[in-house]
Amino acid sequence: MRDLHYTLYCGGRSGFSNLVMSAELGVIASFLLKRRLVLEGNITPPANVVEYPGKGVTNRRRSRLTDLIELPVPWIEASQIDYDPFHIFVMGEGNVRRGVFYWPPETDLASEAFWTFAQGRSNLLTETEASRTAPVVRLFPSSPGGTSMENLGFYSYFFYLDDSARAVVHALLRRMRPRAPYAELAHHVSASLGTFNAVHLRRGDFKQTFGVTTLDRTATEAIRVLDENFARDETLLILTDERDDPFLAEITAHFRHSVFVDHHILDHHRDEFFDLPYHDSIALAYLSQLIAADSTDFVGTMTSTYTSMVQRYRGNGGKHELFKFLWNEIPDSGVAVTQRGSHPSGLGVPLHPDGRLVEQYTGPYSWNRYSPRINPAWEREWPESFLSASRSRDLNRTG
Repeated sequence: MRDLHYTLYCGGRSGFSNLVMSAELGVIASFLLKRRLVLEGNITPPANVVEYPGKGVTNRRRSRLTDLIELPVPWIEASQIDYDPFHIFVMGEGNVRRGVFYWPPETDLASEAFWTFAQGRSNLLTETEASRTAPVVRLFPSSPGGTSMENLGFYSYFFYLDDSARAVVHALLRRMRPRAPYAELAHHVSASLGTFNAVHLRRGDFKQTFGVTTLDRTATEAIRVLDENFARDETLLILTDERDDPFLAEITAHFRHSVFVDHHILDHHRDEFFDLPYHDSIALAYLSQLIAADSTDFVGTMTSTYTSMVQRYRGNGGKHELFKFLWNEIPDSGVAVTQRGSHPSGLGVPLHPDGRLVEQYTGPYSWNRYSPRINPAWEREWPESFLSASRSRDLNRTG
């Protein structure tokens, strides 16, 4: 069988959501090209490995992507095969963030619709006679240092599909789902919580990340946005990697019905969690994400792909997802970023008081309409990703 050799994004401070996003690209490409997916880098992501002293959580047996999620295409580990790297056909140059994969191959590339979608990208990929006959292909050259940055991005921004291909791809992605034990426990926990809102407050690793404002922000800023969206007497589900940060204490004092989802699982659904095939902190973070997707309303952290996947799961589930953020994390043009977790707060990505991004331009695709300071390939997800074409168009007009 012909193969697509594909490297999951697993470098830097990547988390589980980065692996999911990256895997989706490989799943879709292998399906369209009718190839077996050969996964390289199917390892535990570093960002979601968290310690829970006294809670019994052990990270000795760490979850991988394929332990928690079903892949709907034939696949194999790269370690199980042996290729001559000089005989692998590379389809494109650069990386996902600079490329467009269009399907079908006879797509009209002269159309205004295509170039509006591409928004300046000219690195174009599709099946050609050379790629069709090659025994092994990969989408892009591998990145220097093995960090596989070439395959990090959202599928909605990368794949330009006609209506028929989009319907098939959406059906495919509906089968790329949580393995049954994790989906069932997430549903059980959500049901036990009743009606709740959710916020993702990323703190821990963002304090050590260039290009974000974590160390400059105050709890008062967060509360101001949350008050725009949530009633104080409603249950607030908090997703964070640092429950004991004093920053969070002010928020829980303000929203007295606050629940830290990871600790709630360990305290109130302990037996069910430890009965799972994998019950490390990666599995716990993924469960928390699935539960948050059931929230009535949600506010997240800008540039966090963990937030982006919650937003997409909510949209897929029929929620009226408007992609709201606590604040702008992105520095303005020309601002020197010299300190991890800190830089002057920018105004180049304006937000409404409730955290929605302000539309500054016009265009048929969501990424046409917002500040060019946002990297549309990964810094936020788009309603075009929702697994319903009609719903995507409706939300595109309202959000």
